[in-house]
Amino acid sequence: MEKVIKKINNKFYYGWVIVLISNLTFFMSSPGQTYSISVFVNEYENVFSYSSTLISSTYSIATILSGALIIFMGRATDKYGARKMIMIAGAMLALSAFFSSFTSNIVMIFISFFLLRYFGQGSLTLLPNTLTPKWFEKNRTLAISLSAIGGLLGALLIPSFNLWLITQLGWENAWRIWSLILFFIFIPTVYIFAANRPEDHNIPMENQEDEDSQSVQSSLTKMNKNSFSLSEALKTKEFWIAGLISMIPAMFSTGMTFHFFNLMGLRGINNATAAMIIGLIAVPSFIIPFMAKPIIDKQPVKRILSTSLIMMILSMVILMLLITNVSQAIMFILFYGLAIAVQNITLNILWPNYFGLKYLGSIRGAATIFMVAGSALGPLPFGISFDLTGNYNIAILGMVIFTSITLILSFFMGTPKKQLVE
Repeated sequence: MEKVIKKINNKFYYGWVIVLISNLTFFMSSPGQTYSISVFVNEYENVFSYSSTLISSTYSIATILSGALIIFMGRATDKYGARKMIMIAGAMLALSAFFSSFTSNIVMIFISFFLLRYFGQGSLTLLPNTLTPKWFEKNRTLAISLSAIGGLLGALLIPSFNLWLITQLGWENAWRIWSLILFFIFIPTVYIFAANRPEDHNIPMENQEDEDSQSVQSSLTKMNKNSFSLSEALKTKEFWIAGLISMIPAMFSTGMTFHFFNLMGLRGINNATAAMIIGLIAVPSFIIPFMAKPIIDKQPVKRILSTSLIMMILSMVILMLLITNVSQAIMFILFYGLAIAVQNITLNILWPNYFGLKYLGSIRGAATIFMVAGSALGPLPFGISFDLTGNYNIAILGMVIFTSITLILSFFMGTPKKQLVE
């Protein structure tokens, strides 16, 4: 691996290879993402005759449990490095997909949901978010924007891919195909090309030599000086406000996506069209790298976050009141997709910029609990709302209220100051 890194870095900065690895990791988290699992949920409801509330409750409990434990993945990342933990998480996700192919009752569905969420949605999104920032400083915003494209491609392609696999091979074999992809494509690629940070390979950050000849050592010293520990980060209001804000897209997107096929069915839109529509949520994110320098890098974080929250509130109102056909559904999903794209990239930049790199795994692990909790809480209100009223309006209205509260909190954010010990 060392020879591969040195050879590539002689031609161009190896950090851009890390961006590609992060893209692949985000994409391969798909089996644990709601947009992927939601396609299988329809099969579970039809085959096992479980109610929407029961499936949603099982999913929520499994997600909450996975979120409560994700901090251990963050700490392990700080200790052992992202490269090793990505391979371990990838292997465990492959085994989780294989286990899911034998699901036959609600207990097995619960175990499947927990494993898929912990190693997919939790671990394989946490890990690339700690890996990419360690390779960039001047171009961090651009690099993080580009590294997220893998997740966008997953959201765009995987619902239809899963539907095709299930239609052609059955839902059991669809899970087995995912297991093979993870074992024989993803893990070997990470083993060959992934690396934890440039300093480990005596590579200056972004290949920029300092005036100081010991540029690598200078980079390490700077990182240690500017990094918050987890306990220090927890004492800042920015950690908690950012965490609450990160719950919004996780909560609403998960709830909506989990029930998306039924939600669209209420508007006369069939499953194949619904799978295409939900995939379009990723399209606006492809313009984010072009917005990174001129907008995201130059505007205060709280201004960008508050703008994205206003856009989310408008999106929720549109979904609740205005969608009656395919064209309107597409316009909604594109507008909402732009809102979450802006917010997600801003939050991904916020964590390393506010709290430093040394303990980024632990801090992101703790912060991921908010996102996972949001994902866990999303499907249940939608399921209950549908079972009680035959539609999802009550759940959406609740999301509007919660998002409005976080909008107010966003106005109180600032840049946290590390207390230096003399």
